[in-house]
Amino acid sequence: MKRILGIDWGDKKMGVSISDLLHITASGVGVFYGNKEEKFNIIEELIKKYDIDKIVLGMPISLSGEIENQGKKILEIKNEMENRFKLKIELVDERFTSKISKNIFSYEKKKGLKIKRKKVEDDLSSAIIILNSYLSRSR
Repeated sequence: MKRILGIDWGDKKMGVSISDLLHITASGVGVFYGNKEEKFNIIEELIKKYDIDKIVLGMPISLSGEIENQGKKILEIKNEMENRFKLKIELVDERFTSKISKNIFSYEKKKGLKIKRKKVEDDLSSAIIILNSYLSRSR
């Protein structure tokens, strides 16, 4: 079985997670910065390195269920990824991933974790949550 890559895509950075070979759980790979092309190059390297056959991409949907500006950008990114990587790209509703991530790691804020590092950890944990929610539904 091949691995699945989970991505929390942002304009400036993306959090990336990866499944285990049995598709039971996700773990963090890192947070990567750059423009779209730089991030695509990173994804391409990760696909080769981890033998990826599917990408799960967080899809921002408004609380009312509408696809707004950021969601439209993600749909474009999804299409570009499919064309470039020739892999199946699954979209996962990411409405509550940031909130869940903040709750999971809120204890670190109490310990005085620096804000910049906290935001990086939020992006990474959001990518893990996105992929774990996909893996849970797939079982």
